[in-house]
Amino acid sequence: MTSRSTTEAMAERRVEIARTLKRYHARLARKVEALRGDLAEAERAAEFRTWAETLLAYLRQVPARAATVVLPDPADATRNLTIALDPKVSAQANAARYFKRAAKAERGLKQVPPRLSATEAEAHELEVLLARVAALEEGASDTALVDDAALDQDLESALARLPVALRAGLRPGGASSGAARTGPARAGSMAAVARGEERAPSARLQPRRLKSAEGWDVLIGRNNEGNDYLTHHLARPEDYWFHVHGAAGSHVVLRRGKGANEPSKATVDEVASWAAFYSQARTAGRVPVIVTRKKYVRKPKKGPPGLALCTNEKTVMVRPREPERESSG
Repeated sequence: MTSRSTTEAMAERRVEIARTLKRYHARLARKVEALRGDLAEAERAAEFRTWAETLLAYLRQVPARAATVVLPDPADATRNLTIALDPKVSAQANAARYFKRAAKAERGLKQVPPRLSATEAEAHELEVLLARVAALEEGASDTALVDDAALDQDLESALARLPVALRAGLRPGGASSGAARTGPARAGSMAAVARGEERAPSARLQPRRLKSAEGWDVLIGRNNEGNDYLTHHLARPEDYWFHVHGAAGSHVVLRRGKGANEPSKATVDEVASWAAFYSQARTAGRVPVIVTRKKYVRKPKKGPPGLALCTNEKTVMVRPREPERESSG
């Protein structure tokens, strides 16, 4: 068992690393904006070259010390081009500058997109990691953990990849065990208790009750205690259990029953999209959702309400989707 002092040390380490990663993420965000500006400039390469060629073609028609000039497009006589000029230099010098900008922009068209993609991917990876840290801090009493204990290890790995100067203020430390915790689900309207099912001790524990498009019964926890009651009291061993990965959210159970029927992939994706919607990742694009059988989900001894450890899970990628009102039971 992890001692209290060790747990506190792990938490402090996590906060230190997260603070450093946030600073680096801010730097990456600024770099992304700068690269997007470079790409916008690069995409004007053809325009700059056309302006340069036009100025050379009509040098004698360019007034001295003009700030702009309107000239016919050499490629299309029915079209005029308005070209900005530096009035301090000659038309020929302005043309040379546009040729130089065009050459630089053409190089940028090759160099900037891969740099931008790589920086955006790195920033997104950090954003997801920091969201997992935030979920742990905000939802300490409602926890769905995968047994891989990956969060602290992922934080240490991300830290190791940072420039040395950014890591200078942090003491070295190894990856320690931990995982993303998830937080309370949103409250919703009350639903009737299913026939033959015991009534929850209080209305607060009653889950939402929905039906999938193919008619499968689905239960969704409303809060910390409701998640705990749903997963560890109402759910049956062969039911399917869903939870968004790496963010705070509801426990979701698909009633499988005792027959041989299995939910289709469409149903699994549908219910997973509801689990994503009832989570802190509801505004994201595509979200990873854990799916496993209830018999592979357990509550640790003396664990707080909502705590769940799962094994034998698979992950599906879905877009968060709010259930249709007509599906409520």
